[in-house]
Amino acid sequence: MNKKRLGIILIAGSVLLWFIDRFSYIISSYFSKLLCGDLYLQPVDGVLGDVSCGFNADMHFTAFMFLVLISGIVLLIIALVQKEVH
Repeated sequence: MNKKRLGIILIAGSVLLWFIDRFSYIISSYFSKLLCGDLYLQPVDGVLGDVSCGFNADMHFTAFMFLVLISGIVLLIIALVQKEVH
């Protein structure tokens, strides 16, 4: 697989997964359940959330998708620059 195609796949995949998570929270909920186990959605100061695990899964997922997006952009730029040089 060439760099341009991989870059486009990473960009599209990260944006698609981010939109799916923003509107349904399926991915971050699964991520939280996987990492927290029984602590998932335990009340902390009367509030239910993934805070009982000691982190916010939405922020971790968003940061990871941002890294994937940036990696895809870098690969795409490298592929386009190499194409112009050759």
